[in-house]
Amino acid sequence: MGHPLRRRTLSGFLRGMRMAALLSALACRALAAWADGREPTAGEVPRPVFGEIWAYLMRGEEDRLTGTEPITDLCYFSASMARNGRITSTVERPSLTLKDGSKPRVHLVIAELSNPALMHFALDPRYGVTPLLIDDICRVAGDFDGVQIDFESVARDDAPVFHEFLRGLRGRLPPDKRLSIAVPARTRLIEDAYAYPKLAPIVDRLVIMAYDEHWSTSEAGPVASLPWCTKVVEYARSAVETGRIVMGLPLYGRAWPDKRLARALRFENIQELLAETQITPRYAPEHGPTFEYPENVTVTVFFDDLRSLMDKLWLYRARDIGAVSFWRIGQGPPELWSSIENAAQRDTAASGDPGQPPARGGS
Repeated sequence: MGHPLRRRTLSGFLRGMRMAALLSALACRALAAWADGREPTAGEVPRPVFGEIWAYLMRGEEDRLTGTEPITDLCYFSASMARNGRITSTVERPSLTLKDGSKPRVHLVIAELSNPALMHFALDPRYGVTPLLIDDICRVAGDFDGVQIDFESVARDDAPVFHEFLRGLRGRLPPDKRLSIAVPARTRLIEDAYAYPKLAPIVDRLVIMAYDEHWSTSEAGPVASLPWCTKVVEYARSAVETGRIVMGLPLYGRAWPDKRLARALRFENIQELLAETQITPRYAPEHGPTFEYPENVTVTVFFDDLRSLMDKLWLYRARDIGAVSFWRIGQGPPELWSSIENAAQRDTAASGDPGQPPARGGS
């Protein structure tokens, strides 16, 4: 019969899978309704209209902005730290006016993604860098509406100084300048630098990067499957008030070959290859012997299209999430933005308040 805990775990997993399948089916029905020009029926999930729609824009890719994106918040990526923990550059705020004449809030992203030693040096008060870094952030973000911290390599032991850094930055920023933080997707509490309950009281928004369920060096799999996203959003709602949550969606895919072709070979393996392929190596004094041979590779690709993105949007809206973000502008299906805008327009028409754009967020 199996262990009772294992049976309960399996039962919960199956319930989650059934719920995800139901949401997906309802989302597809409602999306089809829009395509047919009719209103979704009462049995379909409410339209995925959000008070805040965030999107990331890479510096140097400003030409990818069309002005048709129905966004409320633009995250400009990014200002980077030098090896001394300082920000010496200046960043000009991009100009953006949407086609309805509105201007989204623009947040400057301060990013350091892969250097835990630099993070320790910049955050630990013993080195005296933290106040200077806060000064730099306030200076470089002066023309922006908000600051987003995207420090993805803070060590567990540096959690207290990281949180103290965020408190210090929040205290230095003007009250009307939003402070947000990009955090990894979690399905349970992990007591490290990114523990949601510790961060939520300090910042205005937690942008939860609900992607990279599978990554470049993992086994092949979806970047953000619906059952996994369900677990992520349900944990987030249990740990943080929903008004502070921004659920991130990926606009990219990943490809995995079924063979790792770049590998070290023993001499005996090379001799076996030569015998199998019947190839004679070339020789050059400067680099020694070499040869080439063809090999078939199967590549598995997982990505998000309009249907899968709408599934996620319905999932988050059904969980009372009022804000989503997209990584990043210039990627994803081109009809995504118009689909979101059509949803907002239909919602506005249904509310009896035509001509009003969707809410541009709150405090």
